[in-house]
Amino acid sequence: MNYYLAQKGNLLKGHKKMMRLARPYLTEHYGAELADTAVAESIVEFEQLIPDIPYIGGQENSMTDALVQMAGLLALYRVLKRHGKPVAEIGELAQQMAQAWVDQFPQFLRRLIGRYYFSTFNRRRLAQKAEALRQQQYPGDFVREVVVGTPDDDFAWGVNYLECGVVKFFAAQDAAEFSPFMCEIDYLLFPALGIELQRTGAIAQGCSHCDFRFTKK
Repeated sequence: MNYYLAQKGNLLKGHKKMMRLARPYLTEHYGAELADTAVAESIVEFEQLIPDIPYIGGQENSMTDALVQMAGLLALYRVLKRHGKPVAEIGELAQQMAQAWVDQFPQFLRRLIGRYYFSTFNRRRLAQKAEALRQQQYPGDFVREVVVGTPDDDFAWGVNYLECGVVKFFAAQDAAEFSPFMCEIDYLLFPALGIELQRTGAIAQGCSHCDFRFTKK
């Protein structure tokens, strides 16, 4: 049984929650009528996308949730493209949705998550997971390696993404033009956790890899 189809009910519930966050921004951009239409059509589009989300290890891989969320944004992208909206406009809307998603969590909780993410324990865990997943590489997976800063570096640690699951997924769905806008969401998420992100390039922007570098704010 397809991993995602087995969780179809929960995935649709999560997408509907995402669309509730999106509705005010859709209304602001396009008016209430198109907002209602886009929300309804995106739910149908997302349901059709569920079997196509790449399997990368399920709950064994923390990036599975990220792929599901990206599938939700991909569904909305497809709907708005059919209604003649330009990709840059849809990308801006996706970033507003991401900001709304971050803002729903209280600041103290975000900072706790940030402390955990920045901890030595989590860094070691990520390194172990990265190595384990490289051993059993799924075609649609992210490939990453953990980098530790030296005293001469201006970062504490980081992650190099050598392959991006989102880029591969979107390319397979003829939506490669939408991938670079997903990269910008990282600059909303990490600062909300109290982590400063430095990055000189991303795969979606034509670079060889994504070089995430982290320091505490």
